[in-house]
Formats: sequence, structure tokens, C-alpha cells
Amino acid sequence: EYCRPKMTDAAAEVLSDYFMKLRHPGMNESKKDNVPITTRQLEALIRLSQARAKACLRPYVLKEDAEDVVELMCHSVNQVHMDESGRVDKARGGAGGKSKQRKAFLQAMRDSGQHEFLYSDLQRIADRLSLPVGGFKDFVEDIREAGEIQRTYNGSTTIYKLY
Repeated sequence: EYCRPKMTDAAAEVLSDYFMKLRHPGMNESKKDNVPITTRQLEALIRLSQARAKACLRPYVLKEDAEDVVELMCHSVNQVHMDESGRVDKARGGAGGKSKQRKAFLQAMRDSGQHEFLYSDLQRIADRLSLPVGGFKDFVEDIREAGEIQRTYNGSTTIYKLY
């Protein structure tokens, strides 16, 4: 027989409160300090709570199940959205962040009027756009692998060009 745990009101309230706290930060928190969260994450919270109850073969999702899942999600959100200084950085992870960053970065390269870029030039563009510097090398490599920029070598100097 299958175990399909039903959500209790107490568990639903825990998940709802956490979701709303992330979605609409409190009065003492800045609007820029909230993280991008969608109903997809709420659905994930529900599924994880049900999975936890199911692992214990319980017919109902308890408040404790929801609290454990919220704790797990808190760690995940902090890992994804916190920068090295412990501040929330909405550009890290989240809905469409990388795509917007990539478009803004490429547009800034085009707008610069340059045809060739050193790695330090790319870093200056990223700084001007306030892009997170963590993983910048991977960011540039992803853009190169996507066919947006080309990497060439001139002796010991690496040069990047727009396609």
C-alpha cells in the first residue's frame, strides 16, 4: 500500500510563513535584501515535507517535518544567495540572474567600443556592472563556450573578442 502523507494545518502554516517571509521581507529588512523566490520553491517545500513524512511512513506531514525542511531551505538559500561578506546578493542564483548578467555584460562589451579585451578589461566591465566576482572565471568561460566571445592567444597574452 502506498503512503501519501497529507499536509496538516500546522505544517502548512510553517511553510507558508517561511515562503511569505522570503517573498516579502519584514519592515526592518531592506527590499533589496529579499531573495528571488517563486511558487516553484513553495511547491518544492511541500514535496520535501511530504517526502520526509513518507520516509517515516506517517499519513500526515507534521509541523516538525515542515520545520526541518525550512531549516534545509534556509541553508540552501544562504549558500546560494549570500556573498562572501554575508550579505544577500540577488544576482547570485535565482530566477534568470545568470541570463540577465550575461546579456548586460555582453552589451557593456559592445558599448565599450573595443574589439579586443584583456581579462583585466573584462573584470573592469564586471566591476562597473557590479557583477559578483566569485566564479568570474567560470562566468567568462561559460560565455565563451556559448559562442558569444572568442579567446585567442597572442604570445603569452590572452585576448577575448566578441563574435
